[in-house]
Amino acid sequence: MHVPDFLHVAYRADLDILFGRWMRLVTQAEMQEGYQYLLEQAAAHSCQNWLLDARRRINTDKEGAQWMVQSFVAGAAARLGGRLQLAYLLGPIMLRNQEADAAFPPAAFFEGKPFCAERFIEEGEAIAWLQQHREAAV
Repeated sequence: MHVPDFLHVAYRADLDILFGRWMRLVTQAEMQEGYQYLLEQAAAHSCQNWLLDARRRINTDKEGAQWMVQSFVAGAAARLGGRLQLAYLLGPIMLRNQEADAAFPPAAFFEGKPFCAERFIEEGEAIAWLQQHREAAV
């Protein structure tokens, strides 16, 4: 599979977390390609815990969020054989952006779904959240 130049991916076995770091703004097609690449890497490690650093990719939009929720994450969770946890690392300005905030589902949305997601400013908090969810699933 083609390795996208706009996404750096690394798996940390000690944490059982797949790190995906977006390196720049991306188009809708690149975003979808990047998430497919992340899924391939996650499947290779049977990893359901993803930390997605989107601080350089500040173009969160409603269309991309809808694709994620309606088309991607449920299928990704099924392929990985369990609940998919997505921790998004964002810059503080993104958490205050109303349009980006409206594109992100509220916590109640994830109840009963094969995936969950949360947004963070600090990487340590994101890792702790992923580990807490992983332990709760075991």
